[in-house]
Amino acid sequence: MPPDAPAHLSEEQIISLVAYLAGGAGGDLAVGIGDDCAVLGGDQTGLVVTTDLLVQGSHFDLELMSPADVGHRSMAANLSDLAAMGARPAYGFLSLGMPARPTAAFVSELVGSMVAQGRAHGLKLAGGDTVKAPQVVINLCLLGAMGNLAPVLRSGGRLGDAVCVTGLLGGSGAGLAWLQAGRDPAEAAAAEAVAAHCRPTPRVAAGRALAESGRVHAMMDLSDGLAADLPRLARASGLGAAVEAEAVPISPAALAVAPALGGDALGWALGGGEDFELLFTCDPGEVPLLAQVVAEAAEGLTVTQVGRLTQGPGVTLIKQGEEEPITYKGFDHFQEPAP
Repeated sequence: MPPDAPAHLSEEQIISLVAYLAGGAGGDLAVGIGDDCAVLGGDQTGLVVTTDLLVQGSHFDLELMSPADVGHRSMAANLSDLAAMGARPAYGFLSLGMPARPTAAFVSELVGSMVAQGRAHGLKLAGGDTVKAPQVVINLCLLGAMGNLAPVLRSGGRLGDAVCVTGLLGGSGAGLAWLQAGRDPAEAAAAEAVAAHCRPTPRVAAGRALAESGRVHAMMDLSDGLAADLPRLARASGLGAAVEAEAVPISPAALAVAPALGGDALGWALGGGEDFELLFTCDPGEVPLLAQVVAEAAEGLTVTQVGRLTQGPGVTLIKQGEEEPITYKGFDHFQEPAP
């Protein structure tokens, strides 16, 4: 264990410790722990791998979401990691833990939704494992193909780069807040927000098009929220960042439900997470061209410049001309209050 490791670890500190123990990239491992996917080299050049673990009660609540919703979101979250590298989805492996005597209907709905979402993006489920567990546990491992393209990493950002996002932010966080408040998911005003949370769209086509453009310097997906993920990209690039609050493309779905819940739409956009849009950097002059590239590849999907990479360190939020540290934080499984 490194001598400066704290006694109790956050999620990021756990990942850092595992990376320290694993020893980093080298040999046929071109990119190891710390990006959206590992990149395998040597005889397997062009292969990227991601894995994600989801546990009932931590990542999803079957009283709020259907098994089909859970299956869709599980696959979408993993496909989003492949999208962030610019990879084409290829194969998936599913390990599934469930309580005793699961019904055929439950398994068919859960796994069938995963399979359908994978197939929609060219991925085939090729194997896995099952085990009895106290609650539903889902682990997906996906393989993506880069072909002749180099994967787009988090670490390629350059000083002065434009910081851009695809799509709209905050819809998923608003949808989750609506469900957790016990509100009717079928209510018209919240339907779009609930759909954003339960049935997100991974930006596979947009990620591939951005990688093919050769004009993107760094990229990752927005799984934990802009306020949590942008610092990771900036830190990986050895830089800081500044975000213009007025430029953040807040989802109309978040704006629609905020008054009813007393919620903060900007807070959901920055810290709600699980929008699974793409965060990328490029030369400022390339933003209009890349916006056109994304719109053509992904049926009119928008691109918005929300800030820039700075000398750093740290990420600041600019609101009405005033600069302040970003205080919205992404979700951390390991930062519950001590008993």
